[in-house]
Amino acid sequence: MTLYSELEKIFRQQILDSYPSDWDEDYITRKILFEYRKLFRNIQINGFSSLPVTINSAAYKLIGNTETQFGDIGFIVKLTYSGSHSFEGATSLEAKKIHKNKRSFEEIKGKQLNKISSKIQYPMLLMYDNKPIKKFHDYSFFPTTTKHNHAVVVPINIVESIIREINPYYIDKDKNYKIPIDGNSIYKFSVPLAYQILFRYFRGLDLDFNQELIRNLKGYQNQDLSYLQESNLPQYLLVVSVSYGEAETMIDFDINTEIFTEITSSELDEVEF
Repeated sequence: MTLYSELEKIFRQQILDSYPSDWDEDYITRKILFEYRKLFRNIQINGFSSLPVTINSAAYKLIGNTETQFGDIGFIVKLTYSGSHSFEGATSLEAKKIHKNKRSFEEIKGKQLNKISSKIQYPMLLMYDNKPIKKFHDYSFFPTTTKHNHAVVVPINIVESIIREINPYYIDKDKNYKIPIDGNSIYKFSVPLAYQILFRYFRGLDLDFNQELIRNLKGYQNQDLSYLQESNLPQYLLVVSVSYGEAETMIDFDINTEIFTEITSSELDEVEF
């Protein structure tokens, strides 16, 4: 089984296992992060590029349950190449589940997406579906395994364009104003989450390289902890080190543990979702 297939299997299994009794974005996201971390916990692979690749990951949960302005998942990637060249970029993913009966995304808040896109480049809407998603962007390009895909991403700026067609004045509405969007109408702009991670993020694409923003995401923006929780951090933080060739991989991630608590496999039975 390829790494791509393994990653898709994680998404598929966790999403299907959550339906219908635990059909909740936060629950699904946390399950996925547990399994993702296990797969990418200091592994070495060949064939990903012309060089051997070492990948290490850690996942964190924001302390408290306050809704934030950076989406559900903050994704930080540090790329290191032989010769001590390294880059660190970040992005944001806002997760939404499809409605059980209506086959549409009923919980999309236009004002929330607008705030996210104003703070970070290339943010994505992450969509969970209990049924296979088949009509994503440029379908013929992807492996046959993606016919069983259940998690896709679409750029938030595209989602905002769709919202403007539905209601041009959505930005003037209350922050809790929701705009239902049919799944099939948005899937055609999406790509599989596994593809986005392996072939985009792990290559430094679709990331924001603003170092002040990245420091903020790690929890070092301000000493006022309540301000951090309420305004400027995601609910979850996924930090990944991708090292090419003989470059040394990053094992210890510099995260403010007063703000975030690490998600580890040993905590699975102790944590309440």
